[in-house]
Amino acid sequence: MRVLDSEANEVGKVAELAIRLKNCLVENIFISTGGTLNKKYFSIFEEDIAEIGDFVQLNLSKIGVEGKVHLNKLEDFTSKGSLFKNIVGKIVLAQKGMEVGKIADMYIDPKGCLIHNVVVSTGGTFGRKYLMISDQDIQDIGDYIILNLTKDEVKDKIQK
Repeated sequence: MRVLDSEANEVGKVAELAIRLKNCLVENIFISTGGTLNKKYFSIFEEDIAEIGDFVQLNLSKIGVEGKVHLNKLEDFTSKGSLFKNIVGKIVLAQKGMEVGKIADMYIDPKGCLIHNVVVSTGGTFGRKYLMISDQDIQDIGDYIILNLTKDEVKDKIQK
């Protein structure tokens, strides 16, 4: 999505999200500026957002955007593994180490910076189904995501 300042000037594009999956929160939204060879990033927070539609409109003026810290790498802003791109594709396990599937997507309310549900894809290419989980279903997050659910509880949630 393209990002506009409070005076309707384009200031960049949404590049990435930093999230706290265990708390179902979006911590930062990262905006990229510049071209391919001189790309820089700055971070905005919930209070910086005026509206979200086809564009993200900020409460910040051009001077406010320029006052944000601009860095060359997203990793300079975040803790390890908190970027959306690092969570999508993680393998999800039920209790007793049973593989459920992989993180496919998230339903995010960008205005409130809340993650409403995490979408887990299960099954093969032709029998693919989706499981919606919430923060209450998550026990631990590391290289894998472990749920508080048994394999049977996962099957019940998929069928609904």
